[in-house]
Amino acid sequence: MSIKVLQFCEPFYTIKAVQDEKEYKIGNKSIVVNLSESSIMVKNRPVNHLKSTIVTNVVVNNLKRAIIVEDYERNIDHAKLFEEIKKKWPLVYDMTKQERHKGILLWRSSKEKIFGNTEINLCYIAANVSTGLHKMHPPDFTEVHTQILGVGKMQKTEENDYGTLYQEVILAPGMTHDPFYDEQVVYPWHQYQSVTEAIFMAVEIC
Repeated sequence: MSIKVLQFCEPFYTIKAVQDEKEYKIGNKSIVVNLSESSIMVKNRPVNHLKSTIVTNVVVNNLKRAIIVEDYERNIDHAKLFEEIKKKWPLVYDMTKQERHKGILLWRSSKEKIFGNTEINLCYIAANVSTGLHKMHPPDFTEVHTQILGVGKMQKTEENDYGTLYQEVILAPGMTHDPFYDEQVVYPWHQYQSVTEAIFMAVEIC
């Protein structure tokens, strides 16, 4: 049993990695992400593997591996929050040097490893910005994204061309999209695109 307060998100959010806890009391509105194949239970209703939900004033049960973003609405002044984040987090291009990140208004926190095989980070993105179509994730990992603030969407395309778009998944706070990879862990061309200014959490599983 363990509850670890993570550092990568400070001072903007309080995020905890919770492992093998039979129950956990939630106070203020919090986002719970289930990284275990065993369902988390909220009032006898399941939150399944790689799904998330917003809960408040309730005890959640059977947390084998979970991320909890506590009191995620605590930052009321969004403009101030975004300005502070831009001072603290580097632009993603400065970290990755990937061509698809060049020139885009996307800032990323450091990464932190949890549960031995998972790394998580937060990203702040300006409104109406795409992260760039891609299929591979060097080094190899699978990923999902959880929306923390604002509205975004995950997009799938047939080719490395936005004109071949065939599916969009809308993300509002507290939502985690279904994995995009197939049974052979092959991804389609895909990207995240913001609708509003937004903060999302990337969950990368090795």
